[in-house]
Amino acid sequence: MDALRAVFAQERAALAPECAGVFGRQGLFIGCDAEFAERMATPMLGRRVGLHLHGPDRLAGDTVCSPEELPFADDSFRLVVLHHAFEGVAAPAALREELVRVLEPGGVALIVGFARFGAWRPWLAWQTRSQAVPPQLATAGAWRRALARGGVDVYAERRIGAERLAVAGVRLHLPPALRSSWLLLARKRSTNALLRSRPVALRQRAARAHLASGTQRASA
Repeated sequence: MDALRAVFAQERAALAPECAGVFGRQGLFIGCDAEFAERMATPMLGRRVGLHLHGPDRLAGDTVCSPEELPFADDSFRLVVLHHAFEGVAAPAALREELVRVLEPGGVALIVGFARFGAWRPWLAWQTRSQAVPPQLATAGAWRRALARGGVDVYAERRIGAERLAVAGVRLHLPPALRSSWLLLARKRSTNALLRSRPVALRQRAARAHLASGTQRASA
């Protein structure tokens, strides 16, 4: 897993300048491991909420919740960052809808996923062989279209992650188009053409009390 951690480190490096440039009250970071949110610097955000994947139907961290029902009010976060976590949840489309809902109009969403096609696929399969459920991969194009339907428009797409691939003991340098991961940079429209928010009762209060006022949704 050391090689996979090295890829995650390269991805964090690509995300760092984007996160550091977002100014706002608070941001939401959802990663596939507990280290992701802790290692992201956000000097211009007032608060940071960190969650990580804890099984296909559960997120843990600053609160414990279902990926399908995030316990936050509509338009709560200026920045939402999703780092591979959607690849391990049972209902990735529901998580995507929740991210759109909690992102404030004009807010920025950064989404990172493994490329679905490419020479790196056997490498990823080997790196994740110990996982009970292999990653459920999606293309950047599918995410781009789904986000647009929810009122979030992608303004940039990049390839990031592994720059070298070992094949038969030979390390090959990969051009950007063949790197392991994609990054989408998107912004929520400041119009009335947004997803209609749906009321969801707060199932569990945050485990920590330092979240900004108004972050959690009121109980139904």
